[in-house]
Amino acid sequence: MAEPVLQQVRNQAALLVLLVSSLFWSTTSAIRANPAHRPLEQDQGAKCEVQSYTLRSDVHLRYSTSMLRIQVANPERSWRTLECTLNVVIPETAFLSGVLAEIGDKVIQTKVIERNDASLSHEDEDDGTYDPFEVPRDSKLIRIGVSLKAEEDAILFISYEQLITRKLGIYEIVLNLHPGQIVQELRVDAYIHESRELSVLRVLGIRSGQEIDPLEGQSEFPLSKVIRRSENEAHIIFSPSRKQQMQLANSKAWLSNSDNGLSGQLVVQFELSRPKDGEIMLKDGFFAHHYAPTALSVLPKHVVFVLDLSSSMAGRRISQLKLAMAAILDELKSDDYFSIVQFNSFKSVWRPFSREKRRPKSNRRPRQFGQSNYSNQQDRISSSSDGGRRVQKQPADLEGGGRVIPAKPHYIAKAKRYIKRMKASGGTNIQKALTKAIEIAHSSDVPLALVVFLTDGDSTVGETKASFILKIAREANRKEKCGSYQETIDEPCDNITTKHVPIYSLAFGEEANIYFLRRLSAENFGTARRIYDAEDAAIQLQEVYAELAAPVQANCLFQYPDNMVDPEWVTQHKFAAAFLGSEIVVAGRLLSEDEKSDGADEGNGDFWGEVKGEQATGEVSTVHLPDSEIEFYPNTKFNPNLSHLWAYLTIYQLLVGSAARDSREEATQIALEYSFVTATTTLEPHFEGDRNDVATSVLRVHLPAEQEIGHIMDDDNASSTDVCSEGGEGEYWFPLQQAFIPCGERKVTHHVPNSSQQRSSENFGRNQIHEPTNAMEDEDEQDFEEDKSEVEQKYQLVDLESLNWLKDVRYGPRYLVLPKGRGGENQLFSLGLNESNEAYSPCLSPLKEPSHCRHLHFCSITELKEDFYEFLRFFCSINHFAGVCCPDSLFPIDESNVQPFDK
Repeated sequence: MAEPVLQQVRNQAALLVLLVSSLFWSTTSAIRANPAHRPLEQDQGAKCEVQSYTLRSDVHLRYSTSMLRIQVANPERSWRTLECTLNVVIPETAFLSGVLAEIGDKVIQTKVIERNDASLSHEDEDDGTYDPFEVPRDSKLIRIGVSLKAEEDAILFISYEQLITRKLGIYEIVLNLHPGQIVQELRVDAYIHESRELSVLRVLGIRSGQEIDPLEGQSEFPLSKVIRRSENEAHIIFSPSRKQQMQLANSKAWLSNSDNGLSGQLVVQFELSRPKDGEIMLKDGFFAHHYAPTALSVLPKHVVFVLDLSSSMAGRRISQLKLAMAAILDELKSDDYFSIVQFNSFKSVWRPFSREKRRPKSNRRPRQFGQSNYSNQQDRISSSSDGGRRVQKQPADLEGGGRVIPAKPHYIAKAKRYIKRMKASGGTNIQKALTKAIEIAHSSDVPLALVVFLTDGDSTVGETKASFILKIAREANRKEKCGSYQETIDEPCDNITTKHVPIYSLAFGEEANIYFLRRLSAENFGTARRIYDAEDAAIQLQEVYAELAAPVQANCLFQYPDNMVDPEWVTQHKFAAAFLGSEIVVAGRLLSEDEKSDGADEGNGDFWGEVKGEQATGEVSTVHLPDSEIEFYPNTKFNPNLSHLWAYLTIYQLLVGSAARDSREEATQIALEYSFVTATTTLEPHFEGDRNDVATSVLRVHLPAEQEIGHIMDDDNASSTDVCSEGGEGEYWFPLQQAFIPCGERKVTHHVPNSSQQRSSENFGRNQIHEPTNAMEDEDEQDFEEDKSEVEQKYQLVDLESLNWLKDVRYGPRYLVLPKGRGGENQLFSLGLNESNEAYSPCLSPLKEPSHCRHLHFCSITELKEDFYEFLRFFCSINHFAGVCCPDSLFPIDESNVQPFDK
């Protein structure tokens, strides 16, 4: 009886197993048959396999076109779909020109479209799910995501273009290799086709792009192969095996896991023999003019160093700045001049002379139009090339208030001692420092005066709106002069021109507003560069100065025949200076036969390019003719015509040099025509056909606009994003108790004070500009440009660092640990050293007078200096920033002008 029952149970169990098994396999088959129902999984054990990684770069006449080919596969044998993310790195100045993907029998193309709200839906926004990736310096990251089914592979083609620039006498091709793993096939092919003999050609070893010493690895790379096809052609090959890739990865300290394969840059350097300083090329209705003078004498120069000494420069940054400035001062030549303007909340100008030795303003003779500050020694008269006469002045230490300093050894020594005593404190007043620097630069009569402006943040004091600062700088940087020189000789000037001082900006650290600085420099005939906040910052600063150390021609003007060139299609053709080791490139469109005014022939014998400027011998003019010996190759994907060079330069100059809507619209139209991804354009993937909505689910390209050259941010950088609140959990790297000090919800703005109030307000923070820490001789005293305030302040301010209790509660350079949490628990507060000086909620201070909460470093009054518990009586919080209840007598407040605080 029991056996039949047991057998029946067994049969029912077997039937149940069969039913479950059938259901499982039918469900699995349905999922496989319908890919839309498959779950998209990230890497959970399985990993996309990069099977091939090849890069080809073709350089034709210093214009590079590169194509990266990546083959990636999903090795999964089950039904799982993988999302493969590829990190593609290209140079910061390159324009991405397209991405194409072949997935199975499907081809996904991309087209360049205008950036707008609608196009953002086609971009894969970085929501923090990507693996961290350290982008090399002067580069930008493109993240490409592709969805692959089981055992499916894809081939991606990424193309980009750029102009190869010349720095310190060498051209450098940077080839980024970041496959993310050991690859079966890794290969680089670089082709160079130039107009002149390659006098220098070398391949450097793999570098990370984050080197502390730029000389690391600067030797010939044994794993590369160089084939010289002719004196002006070369083919470079780099194709390491899997074993060699692993050996290279293990040999680099900056690569922590050899399984990730290579992650670095292969660098090719070359230089050309130069029988002439310039060359012109004509091709397909366009011209390109390259100008790199090599045999000219170096001009005397006047360098105005403008140094940010705000609180955020404290620590390693100011130490690196001091090291760099000491080395840079040693590089000045004996006939150079220099000035030093330091700024934080205010500006100050260094003068190495005692007040007793300076000529009083009342005793200085009136200056005539264009008269130099150097005038109390014997004049020297020399002849210029045009037969006219000009006056060269010998420098007089006492003239001009001693702001323009000759680069003599004893003055260099004084300047080094002055720089050694610098301290960082206070806010950032960019506008005042810039206008003073421009004024000083215009006061000198050397052939070339230039401003080197270094800052690590936005303006927080004085004028803070970027557009206003740009406008003020443009207006200040216009000065009329007579001819090419500032002096006239007892007769009226009939050749008045406008002089501009070039401004070269250095953005120190990530907080610096590189977008603003690029516009500032572009609008003032200079350039902007990043200085990375690292151990080698001093070396970076020295390298940038080395590029500016040897000007050989000033006020360069490029001219072409009016009857052969369309003036509206010529790129920038006025430059402040040409420097030894650099190269200036001008491109433009030639008129067609129908457009020419006099029917002139387009042949080489009729076209010319003239370069005018001021050299050591005076004004000169050099004419360059087209080179008929240049061999042009047929136009291909890897050898575009000269119109691409023209488009590249035009877009770059329109986007960097202006935020005007018409300029950006023109740049956008050119970018759309030539398929360049810029700050105003992006990519849209689509299948061959009209199924655009489907392609974005298979291929995604993350192209953030903020890493593109010419990107602009919200212009009103004076507005703060701080929220004055009742407290909340600390937004730091470890959890904190809630602060309970009440704080208002609105920010109070300043009204425009009258002149006396303005002087009183400007006097605030004077002691934040350092006083010498050691006794110095009278000649080394520093002198403030601001007049002493005639309004005696009721409260005295002290340097933040002089608060005696500060070191006991400081957590790192930017935080304080204060007993302001619930129940008196310790709470972490930020010092807000980069914040602007704004009035927040009203408060009643122990001083029993109207007050508003302000950031501590703006209101460090003497009452807070000695006693920490007295400071706690003044304390107020500004959304986890440390504030104090600051008397309104220090800052005029207009209570009627209150803006709601945007939470």
